[in-house]
Amino acid sequence: MTGLFPPGKGGGEEVAYGGKGKGILIHTLTEGNGMPLANATTPANGNEREQVLPLLDKIKLKTSTLDNWR
Repeated sequence: MTGLFPPGKGGGEEVAYGGKGKGILIHTLTEGNGMPLANATTPANGNEREQVLPLLDKIKLKTSTLDNWR
């Protein structure tokens, strides 16, 4: 999924210089049909691989016990 965002004012600690300049990364974990399950933003110079486990931790799964199957 690609989104285009106009430049905004401000910044702060969450904005850093990455390979293409100053900005942030938007990480999205989606299901097979493209429905977003979890989102996170990080500074542009962050490590994308380190964001996989935190995104997975954000997902809530509905599970049932064997008692519900009776």
